[in-house]
Amino acid sequence: MVRPRVFFDFAIGTELVGRVIFELFNDDVPKTAENFRALCTGEKGLSALSQCPLYYKNSIIHRSISDFMIQGGDFTKRNGTGGESIYGANFPDEDLSRPLDAEGLLCMANRGPDTNGSQFFITLRECPHLDGKHVVFGRVIKGYEEVVKKLANVPVDEKYRPQLPIVVVKCGELELRRAGRSSDVELKQSEKSSKRRKPRSHSSGSERDRRSHRKKSKRRKSGSIVGDDRQNEADIRKETEEEYDARLEREERQRIEAEKRRELERLSREVTSRKDGGVRFKGRGRMQFIDPELHRRQ
Repeated sequence: MVRPRVFFDFAIGTELVGRVIFELFNDDVPKTAENFRALCTGEKGLSALSQCPLYYKNSIIHRSISDFMIQGGDFTKRNGTGGESIYGANFPDEDLSRPLDAEGLLCMANRGPDTNGSQFFITLRECPHLDGKHVVFGRVIKGYEEVVKKLANVPVDEKYRPQLPIVVVKCGELELRRAGRSSDVELKQSEKSSKRRKPRSHSSGSERDRRSHRKKSKRRKSGSIVGDDRQNEADIRKETEEEYDARLEREERQRIEAEKRRELERLSREVTSRKDGGVRFKGRGRMQFIDPELHRRQ
């Protein structure tokens, strides 16, 4: 069974920090994993109870305790007193046998037995005192060192509330792709087009020789097409874990580069669209410098 993978893109204030990717244990706790996955995609729409979107996007990390855990998922009240599951307000504990024995574990937050909703926490160390009390339903597979630890270092107040908003600006599900199909189709189409463009041979043989030549070429073409189809079927396969991780890293780099390009384009547009008529403000804006080249006295 392929375990689903979902992601959070975090921002601290207005600064985009990066992406955290989770792997969900749907083989052990399918109901809990499905609840988190659906809240990442927002596919369930509005809640019948709160009329809020059943969606983690724009929710916050409302509690952060250094060297222990960071907690979020309250998309209804945003203070740790709200949240709900896709099954209703709460749903029961599914499996409490997995220990909290490492950092980067994804666990359900609750207010006691069988009170799971949408709130979750990510461990920053081993938490053996919580064994048997919280459902462990996933783990961080990418972004722990680069993102989660940076979130945990945000200053907090006396109630462990981050002093800067830590926001989930984007979230969703990642899917395995079938490798080989697109490249094989493109190769097959290019071969067909090249065969169409190939000029006919102008041999000076008899009509019988030309007919036999056409029959042989048709047989060769049909044989090559059958061979190509068999080769395509053999090449179609699912990505391996290594290919999947490499693709995720490549797409993450492309996403970051695209965001940088968009930001540079935005700044460039602001600079080019600014029309100040040669007037430059100095100091705190009370003094003005008149450019003599643009404002010559008559």
